[in-house]
Amino acid sequence: MRYPAVAGSFYPSSFEGVKRQVIAFLVEARQKAIKQKNPPIAVVVPHAGYVYSGKTAAYSFAAIEEKLKLGNTVVLFFGPNHTGVAKAPISISFETWMTPMGKSETDLEVAGAFLKECKLAQRDESAHLMEHSIEVQMPFLQLINPSAKVVCIALNMQNFDVAKAVGEAAAKIVGDKRFANRNFAVVASSDFTHYESAESAKRKDMPAIEKIMGFDAEGFEGVVEKFGLSICGHAPIAAAAIYAKEMGAKEGKLLRYTNSGEEVKSVDGKVVAYASIAFY
Repeated sequence: MRYPAVAGSFYPSSFEGVKRQVIAFLVEARQKAIKQKNPPIAVVVPHAGYVYSGKTAAYSFAAIEEKLKLGNTVVLFFGPNHTGVAKAPISISFETWMTPMGKSETDLEVAGAFLKECKLAQRDESAHLMEHSIEVQMPFLQLINPSAKVVCIALNMQNFDVAKAVGEAAAKIVGDKRFANRNFAVVASSDFTHYESAESAKRKDMPAIEKIMGFDAEGFEGVVEKFGLSICGHAPIAAAAIYAKEMGAKEGKLLRYTNSGEEVKSVDGKVVAYASIAFY
């Protein structure tokens, strides 16, 4: 069992508390989101404390909600590893994930197939044990579809080669006839520029977001490296873009962009930026 590491700090520790907050976020996002004919293939979500990034994360979950509600849903979560604990460039969890909202079982057959398909990956629970980037997404999924299964993938090294390995492996697995009865979705977890002014963050983030929305994962990684951008989950984002392109997505949309200062009305001048992005 993978027990919650950040309940009570990043999000409420009680069932009623987290349920109430997630519902409120989703209600607002559903009202404000631009309706599309079909749900996205993959989304990008932020992963800070809910008071800072929960509203923004809800835009992605509201966009993909119709897809998540289907039967036999399996969500592939791509997240960065902030802890530095890892045995390989990519770590896959095989545990059941628990939050105050309930439990999400890992699809062991899909996780095993990913392990065989992706040569840079290992089964490694230690990389996930104290990492928050995927955990904070679970209550959204558990509210929308409590029976959905998951495969949680931590990208411990962040570069284009790792992103490519994850994105292409995911596309091969989703296209595998063995899993034709599954309904797959991809959720990539990342915050954007850290601890700069809102103006500086937006100036740096927008060119990178344009690369993402154009499915230019290699160009996006190049921008991150060239300008030393502090986008903490850039490889998970790139992996989602690669996956979405492989699966036939034609358009990337920025659903919401904000920062911690705007969300909590802070005036200290240093913010963390957040974006919700969907690939259609």
